[in-house]
Amino acid sequence: MRVLLADDSMTILKVVGSLLESEGFEVITASDGVEAAIKAFSERPDLILLDVTMPKMNGYQVCRLLKNEPATQAIPIIILTSKDQPREKFWGYQTGADKYVTKGFDQGPLLAAVKELTVGRAEAAAGLAEPSGDLIADEFDILARSNDLLDAKLFEATIINEIGKLATNLSTFQETVSGLFDLMANLGTFSAGVLAFSHGEEGLMLVKVLLNVDKGYLQDYRHYLEAKIKREHPESIPPAGYSWEVLDRAKTGIIPDTGEAEFDPQATCTVFLQSKGKVVGLLSVAGDKKRALRMDQSSLELFGVHGTVVVENAWLYEQIRQLSITDGLTKVYNRRYIEERLKEAIRLSRRHKASLSLVMMDVDHFKKVNDTYGHQAGDDVLKHLMEVCRTSTRATDILGRYGGEEFILVLPETDSQGAQIVAERIRAKVEAMPFPTCAGRIPITISLGLATFPAVSIDTAEAFIKAADLALYRAKESGRNRVVAYDPKVDGLPQEE
Repeated sequence: MRVLLADDSMTILKVVGSLLESEGFEVITASDGVEAAIKAFSERPDLILLDVTMPKMNGYQVCRLLKNEPATQAIPIIILTSKDQPREKFWGYQTGADKYVTKGFDQGPLLAAVKELTVGRAEAAAGLAEPSGDLIADEFDILARSNDLLDAKLFEATIINEIGKLATNLSTFQETVSGLFDLMANLGTFSAGVLAFSHGEEGLMLVKVLLNVDKGYLQDYRHYLEAKIKREHPESIPPAGYSWEVLDRAKTGIIPDTGEAEFDPQATCTVFLQSKGKVVGLLSVAGDKKRALRMDQSSLELFGVHGTVVVENAWLYEQIRQLSITDGLTKVYNRRYIEERLKEAIRLSRRHKASLSLVMMDVDHFKKVNDTYGHQAGDDVLKHLMEVCRTSTRATDILGRYGGEEFILVLPETDSQGAQIVAERIRAKVEAMPFPTCAGRIPITISLGLATFPAVSIDTAEAFIKAADLALYRAKESGRNRVVAYDPKVDGLPQEE
């Protein structure tokens, strides 16, 4: 078996060469990194020993080059060096070395490493064809390949660094995914991109529109990806399937119903995302029949591998954030967060000179429900009430639990008359059908008080809530199961002079 020994020290070449020959190996020597690489290509030895400090190319560069070339990547490499610092050893393994041995008087560790890496190599080498002539490289070719590889590694490291920045610069899951597509757009051209991600029971398909496409294009793209996942990795599909969301709608504009762009399955590039050995989704980009896709598979795989970690962390962060602002029972916002959102809504209302309404609701005789049917049934009542509210309001409305059986509904760009309609709709739905609970169906009614901003004496979030609460109190005092609007003359909130 042949061993390539590369070192710029003639003493090492003689001493180690003699040791290896005494063990039955044929030794090929090289005195610099370029010569070592050339002989590795031309001679294709069974084992390579590289010093780190050598002229022209150091051992790490030679190792990285050989491990990235198909003709030589299977040859085991031992870094044999006097450098014994942990940093040097770490870097040696990062460049692809199979063993890292420190030079010394005791040759036992070196012989042990050589024997370990050459066991079975003779039989394996016997079945290999002789190296072809085009594998023989000159010094210029070796240096050019090494520089190209270093450029590629630098490019890859830069992309990984930029992907990593997404984890620190962006706050929400959607912003992180959008930022990932923005970064990808710097490296290629595509009409739209989709990230499908599943975690537990939930799954999302987030689409980023880069060029002008219509709803038909996006629908075809979605069906194509759903079929691909079902065909290749059905185990990754969440129980409820994938929900669909268009990112950056404010920046993208309204997606037109029709257009010239036509989805082309042949103009797509897709990689599956893996986490902890499981497929958790995919990353895909697509062109259309008029505009070619310009994104190579290797670049997309780079984003897929390193982007998965960032996306998953963003998802987990989002879940933790939601837990901190959400009521655990009803899954609506908690009191602290709803008060923050109300303050923000008041600022926007002032800025845009738009009406803002607030509804406070309370379950009538809720203590009686708990005493008669039990607290679990009471919890079911509150959860079902929030479901009724969700189906009766807009996505832009803000729903939160203020405390106990009291809930707040913030209605942006809604005047008193509009708020009255929404509140009455919710009240009527609650009264019309008994709520399903663990104790059976229970008839429920609610009382609601509402206030509208701007109004006399309502200039803060606290005053706004107080006004709605006073209206709610009057609704309960006047018989319950009704909607009452705040009246400063009746409800007694102090007025500004």
